[in-house]
Amino acid sequence: MVRIGRIKTKIMKATLYLEIVLAIFITVGIIIGMVDLVKYLGLIYSTNPIDTYEVFQKFLGHTLMLVVGVELVAMLIMHTPGSVLEVLLYAIARTMLIYSKSTTDFLIGIAAIAAIFAIRRFLFVCRISKSEDINIFSADTSVHEINRAVGVNIPESIGNTIGGVIFHISKEACRRVEEGVSFHVADARIKVVKVFGDIIERVAVEEFNDEQ
Repeated sequence: MVRIGRIKTKIMKATLYLEIVLAIFITVGIIIGMVDLVKYLGLIYSTNPIDTYEVFQKFLGHTLMLVVGVELVAMLIMHTPGSVLEVLLYAIARTMLIYSKSTTDFLIGIAAIAAIFAIRRFLFVCRISKSEDINIFSADTSVHEINRAVGVNIPESIGNTIGGVIFHISKEACRRVEEGVSFHVADARIKVVKVFGDIIERVAVEEFNDEQ
């Protein structure tokens, strides 16, 4: 069982490294794609005014595709539900602005964007469970979402995700990350709830003050 657990941990680490490699390739592709934007500007300048609309439409489509690529890189690196919604939002916006040919297509795009905002507002629950006054989150939940959900002020400069925050603090304090270990950050207490191998899976976050 121990050997199987180690294999699973190595596979998890390998997938993380592969995602980083893919993010690097996408980033390189985005940089190369930005060169084409300059070429499009030259075409827009030299094209007959009657035909400029079609060239400019392709220019916008190319630009928005690069934006989608940037958000995709963020999704691969951050591993947060919010980053997934951002990718979908920009992809839908690109489809609306470039490929919508009728009012119906436009209205469908608006409905899709409204649905994403509704999901983020009402169904986007980063909280896994709640016991008394302690909120339990996935380690890949963004610090911003935890601050909003719990009402604390964990500095986002420490890490993008709560798992990243714990890694940073544990490294500075030379403390081993294991189940049951607690860390105090600003006005919050963060407790490691579940660890799989070397990977933090779940943490508990609650408000903390000096009186406690």
